[in-house]
Amino acid sequence: MAQLQNTFSWSKSRHGKFMECRRLYWFHYYGSWGGWIAEAPPEVRERYILKNLSTRQQWAGKVVHDVLQQALMCIHAGGEIPCGRLIDMAHTTMREQFRASRAGAYRTNPKRYPGLVEHELCLPVSNDEWKRNWENARSCIARFYEAGWPERARRIPADSWLPVDALDTFLLDGVTVYAAPDFALRENGRLIIVDWKTGTPREEDQKQVQCYVLFAADKWNAPTGSITARLVYLGSGDEIDVAVDDAALEDFKVHFRKSVADMKACLRDPDANTACIEDFPMTENTASCCGCPFRRLCGRG
Repeated sequence: MAQLQNTFSWSKSRHGKFMECRRLYWFHYYGSWGGWIAEAPPEVRERYILKNLSTRQQWAGKVVHDVLQQALMCIHAGGEIPCGRLIDMAHTTMREQFRASRAGAYRTNPKRYPGLVEHELCLPVSNDEWKRNWENARSCIARFYEAGWPERARRIPADSWLPVDALDTFLLDGVTVYAAPDFALRENGRLIIVDWKTGTPREEDQKQVQCYVLFAADKWNAPTGSITARLVYLGSGDEIDVAVDDAALEDFKVHFRKSVADMKACLRDPDANTACIEDFPMTENTASCCGCPFRRLCGRG
């Protein structure tokens, strides 16, 4: 079997880590590479374990996305999962994963057992804060039903659905770009892309779905003028249609090209995608280090 190569790619999350802290970016995308291999050096294995940790908010968001995907796929197959049952499924999952994380199970298999930064770093989180994290997840699932998304999905013929929350790639300027629209369908001659959000609105959310529009145009041969991109903030119930006209998409491409250029400028050999830790300095915004899984490796915790 050919050995996996650490090739350069781009995604919204990769850009976010690069902007947050160059050292965090190096640990996540370079220093941890190969950490899944049994013979990996201990320091590489440690970085790999840490890169797979999530904050409690990220974890809750992933659980919500996972159960919404299950609900939609059940509808696509002609079935239905009632709201109360889906909430129970999410609650059971979060209780089991919380206990496993607290016990450190992620250190034996970080892909099978999700781990939480709060447990790894022994951060002081009150029971009320944990409960609020669950309540946000529960209300997001409830609002998915209250907003009528299951009913709308049932009205769409199965052959008009596109992959649900499936990670895929396309090429933009010769760079591999990762994309995973949460929900995409064809309706009344248009292609609708929907992205669920469990947090508060951020500017980068719009960049993310503009990227999805370019992905859809490439993957599904859809003219960009026939695509609607919608951000659905399940926490508040707000739904925002994102600008995807030619000017907006060109702005995204400018953003993308600058991001790629800045990332590659830090590499020792951009063609080989080789990076050295000393070329990726730690952020000066030490407040962001509090919940960073790599902060002990940097000597900041």
